[in-house]
Amino acid sequence: MNTVNDYNLKAAAQEGDINLLYRIIEEDPYVLEHLDIIPFVETPLHVAASMGYLHFATEIMRLKPSFAWKLNKQGFSPIHLALQHGQRRMVQCLVDINKELVRVKGREGVTPLHFVSQCGDIDLLANFLLACPNSIEDVNVRSETALHIAVKNKQHEALEVLVGWLKRSSQRGAMQLEKTTLNWKDESGNTVLHISALLNDSQALGLLIKTKMDLKAKNLENLTAMDIAASAEIKGKLVKAGVKCGSSTIDDESLTLAHKLRSKITTLDKIIIYMLRIREDISEEQRNAFLVLAVLIATATYQAALNPPGGFYQANAGGNNNQNTSSGNVSEGKAGTSVMSEGDFFTLSIMNTLSFLVSTVTIFILTPSGIVSKILISPVFWLAYCVIYSVKVVSPTYASKIVNEILLYGFNLLFWVVYCIFVVVYKRLQGYRLLDCE
Repeated sequence: MNTVNDYNLKAAAQEGDINLLYRIIEEDPYVLEHLDIIPFVETPLHVAASMGYLHFATEIMRLKPSFAWKLNKQGFSPIHLALQHGQRRMVQCLVDINKELVRVKGREGVTPLHFVSQCGDIDLLANFLLACPNSIEDVNVRSETALHIAVKNKQHEALEVLVGWLKRSSQRGAMQLEKTTLNWKDESGNTVLHISALLNDSQALGLLIKTKMDLKAKNLENLTAMDIAASAEIKGKLVKAGVKCGSSTIDDESLTLAHKLRSKITTLDKIIIYMLRIREDISEEQRNAFLVLAVLIATATYQAALNPPGGFYQANAGGNNNQNTSSGNVSEGKAGTSVMSEGDFFTLSIMNTLSFLVSTVTIFILTPSGIVSKILISPVFWLAYCVIYSVKVVSPTYASKIVNEILLYGFNLLFWVVYCIFVVVYKRLQGYRLLDCE
């Protein structure tokens, strides 16, 4: 490498002189390439970012985008140096050019988001979250998130911005991101709630207990936030939030994965595992095909329930509902009931109702899990309930009404059994973390 050009390049960056930069490139077209192959080096972008030369930094970024990710020998990237020297316009300019720079990790894994959380620059913090929402997931070498850093440095406004972002975010997977980030544990197993309790920070703790924090989470020393609370005020807030004081019972959530794997597999566990394996073995194409088939069956059986063959008895103007049956005998049929014979209607209603119930349960099972599927549970249940009730209403015989009444209660029981099983399934999934074992 040409040391003279290297010196001149640094001088050009210190002066923000773009013309000098191109004169150096004319002498040595590979001058920037020589710098790029060095793992840890101070590039012209580092110098320009520190000194706030926007135009020069933008030109370097255009010529060599990789310089923005380079760390100098002290472990800092250009955006880290701009933050350290208070060059806010430079920081914003770099982020505008490349939003992912919010996630560049410098010394000890500190990102720009961590830095502004530590110093409490809430305007930059908000801009970083807007530019790169996933940056809130990043952790440093101590496994600390931006929330941990804000609580440790008692930057309450920064903590409010971070929590507010998690609550308001509507990106894909936002609910899981909120829960995971709030309950993230550092290298000691401490959540942000543990840290606020340990530091006797009632303001931070008051904000956190109103979120989706796990108030019973334990660190590596098997202690909860209540156990390490530094004052009666903190303990009082936790008790008011619903934490039982002095409770040492071991619940299912406090068991480690090793304990759960060593435990005896119950009959319910076997059923759950069997169902999960079937569910996971179904490809996306198969799932879609089965859903279409189940919907078609449900639609056909729904129409058959509302319009049984032969139609219904009609009320005439004189109020006489006598109708001729298929056997040639005259019998009185109630308006709105099926004209089918008792035996035929009974057979049709049983087979049709069972087909409808199986198809609706299949739709429920094949529907991807999430908040939308939970919302759809209620209308699907009431639709099935109304279909069975409609069959009972149009039934021409008392015996068929009794059978359909039994089906109503049976379906009600079946639905809630299936629902409870799936609730247990997903709770067990979260407990065992089976989805993460690939």
